[in-house]
Amino acid sequence: MTLYRHRSRPVQAWQYEGYGISIPLMPSWVVACTERRDGSLYLVRRSGKQRIEGGEWLIRNLDGDPEWMTEAEFTEKFEEAA
Repeated sequence: MTLYRHRSRPVQAWQYEGYGISIPLMPSWVVACTERRDGSLYLVRRSGKQRIEGGEWLIRNLDGDPEWMTEAEFTEKFEEAA
């Protein structure tokens, strides 16, 4: 996993490659906030479940809350931390 920077704050980010990824290859924080069902991956939040598509990103911000975004949104907002 690589750290990425949004403005001046670091975040942890993980890109979902699509179907067939095994749980041992997922970071523990991703396993803790997702659910696998019917061959799909879902982000589980207080507001409900969001299906994660291949190529989309899960981001854990400083307060620990996960969020998801598309590849285009991620590329626009984040850069790899040096």
